[in-house]
Amino acid sequence: MEFLHTSSPRSGASQDSFDGCLAAFAGQLKQEGLTERRIRCLRASAHHFLVWLDQQDIETGLIGDGVLRRFRRHDCRCPGMERERRKMLAGRSRQFVSGALRLVRFFEQTGRIPHPGELDEGLRLLEEFLAQCAAQGYAPDSLMGYRSACRHVLVWLHQSRIPMKRMDAEVLGRFVKHDCVCPGPFESLRKRLSGARYIYPVELFSRFLAARGVLPSPVSTTTDENVDEGLAAFGEWLRRHRGTGEVTTRRHLRFVASMLTQLGDDPGSYDAALVRKVLLRRFTTASRSHARGLGTSMRMSLRFLAARGECSPTLVGAVPTGPGWRLCTLPRYVPADDIERLLGSCDITTPVGCRDRAILLLLARLALRAGDIVRLQLSDLDWENARVRVCGKSRREVGLPLPQDAGDAVLDYIEHARPRIGENRVFLTVRAPYRPFTSSNAITDIVIQALKRTGMNDVKPKGAYLFRHSAATHLLRAGASLDVIGALLRHRSLDTTVLYAKTDRPMLLEVAQPWIGDVR
Repeated sequence: MEFLHTSSPRSGASQDSFDGCLAAFAGQLKQEGLTERRIRCLRASAHHFLVWLDQQDIETGLIGDGVLRRFRRHDCRCPGMERERRKMLAGRSRQFVSGALRLVRFFEQTGRIPHPGELDEGLRLLEEFLAQCAAQGYAPDSLMGYRSACRHVLVWLHQSRIPMKRMDAEVLGRFVKHDCVCPGPFESLRKRLSGARYIYPVELFSRFLAARGVLPSPVSTTTDENVDEGLAAFGEWLRRHRGTGEVTTRRHLRFVASMLTQLGDDPGSYDAALVRKVLLRRFTTASRSHARGLGTSMRMSLRFLAARGECSPTLVGAVPTGPGWRLCTLPRYVPADDIERLLGSCDITTPVGCRDRAILLLLARLALRAGDIVRLQLSDLDWENARVRVCGKSRREVGLPLPQDAGDAVLDYIEHARPRIGENRVFLTVRAPYRPFTSSNAITDIVIQALKRTGMNDVKPKGAYLFRHSAATHLLRAGASLDVIGALLRHRSLDTTVLYAKTDRPMLLEVAQPWIGDVR
């Protein structure tokens, strides 16, 4: 039966046409093998949808994702729909809209609603993409998540009447933010893997589609369009004129951006009272280290603005200093025997254990920072001279001797456990997609897992600095000079290395003066 516009008693259209459409819909559900109870529920929901469409005077051909979202959120006044209204008020939104979703699919199958007609082709390409990922060694759990995320975007494109070739960053951004009424169990996974972790498989799938010629180019939601021009210029100034590293630059940008709303957009209106007021308000809820970081970022921002002539250079002196006392604490470390226990906790018969032992040995023998491990490249390893080139926080390249055990562990990892991909970084993830570590947090996690395996749960700090402090402490107790320790730690000033002069507690006890008691 032809059904180009929903009909109901309100519109005066044929009730036979209205009932005939629902009867054909129910017949289709019966052919799909649904139970009678399920068919009755879906028919009631579809009936409600048809009544609402007629109330809103919406043509069948205009039904899409936006119409379905309006239906789910509508303030129901539809005649004769009291039971469906109670279902909606009870918060059972998926059940409330399920019949409408099925009816839309029925309309598509019978040609009543125009659509791109690419869903089946998209799902076929998705299976080819997943087969390619499986051949590259992706884990079954990863493939399951990739299938759900990519299937979701294909269903949403179909329901939104958007051809696949039009998928770009703007469309993908709309998908990320959409109020989901897509048919299928997508909502639970989307809540569990929200944001970038959910969209990453879709971006990988877009690269596959671009290679097949379906898309003109791969799609990414990562853009710089929303970056404030002033902050972008500040970041470039930090890199070019101050020589700050990328991690430090991002931290300065993040801190300054968080204070801009209180400071205002006009640097010419800044004064000492405003600068101090903004910082002191933030200090009340910040830790000591965070407060110092805020003050440093504010100071750098004001120097940048003063260099551009946008504010007075005297404002730099108005920045309060965050609380902190140099040399007031002892560096935390663990004994040499515990370091060896941590190294021995790695199962070198597995790729993970082989990689982690190489990382821990570099941390323990060379006192490297986590960032040094993340940035280490194959070209930095000089096997003939047993040296490794390290570029630290100050961008100074330093050649360090590569100890035998650490070199053997790194070589064993490269030859037997490292994935065979065209990547110059030394350390990679052990599960596909194989890629370098994205941040120092990965190294921290490796140290934490080693501490858990050895039962050292109370040790702090739980990261690369535990090995760095321990290496310096052991060298000092072995009789090494502060100059030697500073060279290993790559300190630019001996004042920084002086902190470790306090770690030889037995020697300090020998020279300490006895407590003289009450002198009143």
